[in-house]
Amino acid sequence: MSQTSLHHARLDWNEAGTPVSSEFGDVYFSNDNGLSETRYVFLLQNHLPARFSHHDSDSFVIGETGFGTGLNFLATMAAFLEQAPQSGNGSHLHFISFEKYPLAQADLCKALAAWPELAHLSQPLIEQWPLPVSGCHRLIFAGGRIRLDLWLGDIKEMLPQVPHGPQGLVDAWYLDGFSPAKNPEMWTQALFDGLARLARPSATLSTFTCAGFVRRGLIDAGFAMKKVKGHGSKREMLAGMREGKVPEQSISPWYARPAGRDGEVLIIGGGIASAMTALSLVERGRKVTLLCEDGEPATGASGNRQGALYPLLNGEHDALSRFYSLAFGYARQRLLTLAARHPVAFSLCGVTQLGYDDKSAAKLAKMGQGPFPPELMHPLSASEVKQVVGLPCGHGGVSYPLGGWLCPADLTRAALKEAQASGLLRLEYHTPVSSISELADGWQVESQDGRQWQAPNLVVAAGHRLPALLPFAELPLYPVRGQVSHVPTTARLSQLRTVLCYDGYLTPAHDGAHCIGASYGRNQSTLAFSAEEQAQNQARLQACLPDQSWPAEVDVSGNEARVGVRCASRDHLPVAGPVARLASLADQDPKALADQQSTLPLHVGLYVLGALGSRGLCSAPLCGELVASEICGDPLPLAADLLEALHPARYWVRRLRKGKPLRDPAS
Repeated sequence: MSQTSLHHARLDWNEAGTPVSSEFGDVYFSNDNGLSETRYVFLLQNHLPARFSHHDSDSFVIGETGFGTGLNFLATMAAFLEQAPQSGNGSHLHFISFEKYPLAQADLCKALAAWPELAHLSQPLIEQWPLPVSGCHRLIFAGGRIRLDLWLGDIKEMLPQVPHGPQGLVDAWYLDGFSPAKNPEMWTQALFDGLARLARPSATLSTFTCAGFVRRGLIDAGFAMKKVKGHGSKREMLAGMREGKVPEQSISPWYARPAGRDGEVLIIGGGIASAMTALSLVERGRKVTLLCEDGEPATGASGNRQGALYPLLNGEHDALSRFYSLAFGYARQRLLTLAARHPVAFSLCGVTQLGYDDKSAAKLAKMGQGPFPPELMHPLSASEVKQVVGLPCGHGGVSYPLGGWLCPADLTRAALKEAQASGLLRLEYHTPVSSISELADGWQVESQDGRQWQAPNLVVAAGHRLPALLPFAELPLYPVRGQVSHVPTTARLSQLRTVLCYDGYLTPAHDGAHCIGASYGRNQSTLAFSAEEQAQNQARLQACLPDQSWPAEVDVSGNEARVGVRCASRDHLPVAGPVARLASLADQDPKALADQQSTLPLHVGLYVLGALGSRGLCSAPLCGELVASEICGDPLPLAADLLEALHPARYWVRRLRKGKPLRDPAS
């Protein structure tokens, strides 16, 4: 996918107060009651909202080719909330839209002010409005009943990356955008064919235009199109339906992500990953039982007092960087939504990353050349670092102004309380799991004291214990021990205004103390306090800032610390998704497997979420949403190639596709 930077739409405003695109010289909505036109062209001609209550699955999916001001989305959301059923089929709305030139937040606010009757819906959209970062941005409304996937970037690149199975995804298409005469690059046969690929059998489509080449192109793509009366003074428009669906999919068979079974979901784990997965599942109406081996949540790696929230970016903007640039925005919104309803200690004070030596400075300089808006990341000189951080550091660096710190345990508890409020989550504490076994119609989990649970679906999100609980998954993950030191603040240390990252990290004071760390003990899982690691945390700060006096005030002599064990992967990406039946492939000819491109055999209803490393606060919310979406058969929140990068079997698939036998992927 393209790594070019996006920029906001450039607007003019006509005498009627309607926004006009400077790029295309066309209005965003009709001067003559744009809301009425939206309801007529897109809702009425797609037979909405009547179809919501006669749908064949839980989520009704609408696709749109130009988001613009979001007026179509808001009008659809209003109709859905007024007339859709509260539960069962058609009770959830999933809206997928594309936008190459997203509006700036201030312009969005100004444009939507024209529709005060939609203010209760437009305000949450404005508050969640994403940064201009390429890819899929998932926004959540109405307590999870409505999801918006906003794909920012050129639709020609984005549309083929929308993950879908052979029977398509979209129930109704809104073919919108600037007029074909003023934006001909969008109205192409490739676009029409892409709409047909994503359309489910009998999906409908409507568009304000009646241009002959558009009608013919849609017919050639597989839609039965007809002219109907246009809105207001417009004489005609087009409406139609998908005919003769040809099964196609955008996900490689090797990386298939089929839906789970209907019914309950068991989750093993007690940290941020399991909590976020549970929340995303109950928002979809699923019953969840969460098994936690401890007496309360977040006693493992999610139990630190303060954790940094910022994306993991790089100048190449590879799969790692692309994933984290999107996960960061989703994590922020989850945090802000939960913190508004539950006690969560946090401060979005920004994060500053130092170029503390030649290697790190070069890495940050290259990052600064990536396709990142300054609101996400921008470079700082040494003097700017001092101004932003509040303390001199003697190095330049980069700022993540929307980042900060939060208490992981608070966020975990908040997610679980929110999920419990639905009445769909049951928590089982003091439940160390001893065995997992597959049944004909689901999964059975047994605890060390002999209790048993059964459910059609199982998610294992047990941190560094994940490989031991699922040995047959052969996940090449490893534990990482980390000791975080708690140091008392001083008059000078209290001046620290942002999280400071170097060859370690230091947080601003909270409750009179800072967190500094963390040690890195690969393949270590002991929890005993280490005086040596305590001293190392202090020494790393002083070594990275050798010319500064204030690091000497960091006092670790009190031996106040917390030890946790993280789970990590070799490529630093999480594992999130289904578990492969590797044993069924072990005795087959690897070259034959590579040639046949068959679907990877999977354990039905079994999913894993882990290897979050030190960035779980950033990655866990989106990964939990991904796993929940997958189980429920909903649209997935990432591009198809990123789903491959996160697939739990990716290490083995790469070997198989090269014709190599299954064995340790590190060999």
